[in-house]
Amino acid sequence: MGIALVVLHVIICFILIGVILLQAGRGQGFTGSGFGGGGVQSLLGTRAADFLTKATSVAAVLFLFTCIGLDIIEAGRSRSLFETKQPQAPVALDQIQKVLEKIKAEDQAKTQATTASAGTEAGKEEAPAPVTASQAPPPVGQQTAPQEGGAKENGGT
Repeated sequence: MGIALVVLHVIICFILIGVILLQAGRGQGFTGSGFGGGGVQSLLGTRAADFLTKATSVAAVLFLFTCIGLDIIEAGRSRSLFETKQPQAPVALDQIQKVLEKIKAEDQAKTQATTASAGTEAGKEEAPAPVTASQAPPPVGQQTAPQEGGAKENGGT
């Protein structure tokens, strides 16, 4: 039925276009001197204007009804974007939280394993020599005792 309605709609469109172009308007349409001047009157008789006006009205009403029919058929085929035909599964938040905690625990275990393996490799390297008191820098705010001859070398008196 949908294909028949589309074919009817296209035929009515061509009829409507033809009837509108045959009517005499400001530019005289196809009835002007370029198309035989008065060819519609000879084809349809002296009452051509009344006939074309009525034919235009009928074609326009049929065009309107075929448009509405096509819309109804298409509305039955399509679905709404806002309606859901299948019910959605409920979200289990507890299960999601358990899975996230499991993933976090696995990540922590991996980081601890890499840290422990890095620590054992660092333990195999030679440890730096301990710093003696004479090599350590003085605490902040304390002055060091001048070395022997240091004042004379620096220009002191």
